[in-house]
Amino acid sequence: MQTEAQLTVAIVGAGLMGHWHAHAARKNDAIITAVIDPNAEAANALVGRYGGRAFADFERALAQAHFDVVHICTPLKTHVSLARQALMAEKHVIVEKPVAPSRTEVSVLQDLAASKNLLLCPVHQFAFQQGVASVRDELARRTSGPLAVSFDFASAGGTGHQTHELDQILVEILPHPLSILSEVWPEAPLERESWFVDNPQPGELFTYSQHQGFPVAIKLSLNARPTHCSMTIYHEQGAIHLNLFHGFAVFESPTVSRFRKIVSPFALSLNTLMAATGNLLRRALNREPAYPGLRTLIYRCYQAVKQSTPGPISRENTLAVATITELVKGKLSAAATTQMEHWR
Repeated sequence: MQTEAQLTVAIVGAGLMGHWHAHAARKNDAIITAVIDPNAEAANALVGRYGGRAFADFERALAQAHFDVVHICTPLKTHVSLARQALMAEKHVIVEKPVAPSRTEVSVLQDLAASKNLLLCPVHQFAFQQGVASVRDELARRTSGPLAVSFDFASAGGTGHQTHELDQILVEILPHPLSILSEVWPEAPLERESWFVDNPQPGELFTYSQHQGFPVAIKLSLNARPTHCSMTIYHEQGAIHLNLFHGFAVFESPTVSRFRKIVSPFALSLNTLMAATGNLLRRALNREPAYPGLRTLIYRCYQAVKQSTPGPISRENTLAVATITELVKGKLSAAATTQMEHWR
C-alpha cells in the first residue's frame, strides 16, 4: 500500500543502467509505475522484476501513468529531448551522465528546471561512494592540501564498438573523475583553460591540469586490461588510494624509515585486503551488488524532492563538469583530425 512519503518513478531505458536505477529506486522505497523502452521484451522484463507498466514511448507514459521522478537511462543523444519533455510535464529528472552533449544544452535544461522548481540531477554516483566520503572526512582533518591527484581507469566499455566510436565513449566516462574533483574540493570551480589532452590512439586519453593549486592527471583507457578504476591522492601526511569500482579507500602511513620501506608493500596489501573485505561485507548487508554510490545519490535526490530542497549536486558543479567534458571532447576531436592528416 502506498504511503504519503513514497515517490512514484518512471524508468526510461530498460538496459543495464535502467535495471540498476530500478533496483536503487526500489531499495529507496519508491514505487515504479512506468518502464519506457521501445524494446517490449526488455521493458516487460524490468516490469516483471520491479513492477510498473511497460510503455513503448515516453509520451504515452506521460499521458497514461503517474510518476513524480523520471530516471533517464538512455543513450546520450536522447537525453536533451527526454529531459525537456519530463521537465515540461512537471517531473523531476535524474539523468545518466553526461547530462547533454554540450555545456549550453546542460545550462538550458538547468534553467528550465529552476524555472519550475524541479530537480535536474546528473548521475555522478562515484562522488557519493562510502570511500569518497571517508576521504573527504580525512582530508578535512589534515592540515594541508594534496600534493597531487591521479585517476587511472581501464574500462571494457569499448568492447564491440567501432574504432571511430571509442573517443566518444571516453568522453562519456570523463565526468566520473571530474565530478569527484568538484565534490571533494568544491571551494573553487574546475579551471577551464589549462587542460592538456593527449590522445595517442582511439580509446586512449591522458589529460592533465591543476585544481586548487595541485596537479591532476587523468588516464582513461578502453584497451588496457585488466579493467580497473582507481584514484590516488598524494599527500605529505600519507597517500590515499581509492578503489572506485568497489567504493572503498585505503590510507597509507607517512612514516619514513628503512623498516617502513621494507614492509610498505606488505602493509599496503594487508590494509587493502582488510578494507576490501569490510567493504564487501557492508555492501552485502546493504544489498548493493553493483554501482556503489548510486543508491546513495538517488536517496539524496528523493529527499530533495520530498523536502523541496536543492539537489545533492549543485548547478555550479554540474556546469563545471560539463564545461571541462566539452573542452576535452573538442581537443580529442582536434587530435583525431591531426592524426588522420598525419597518416595520410
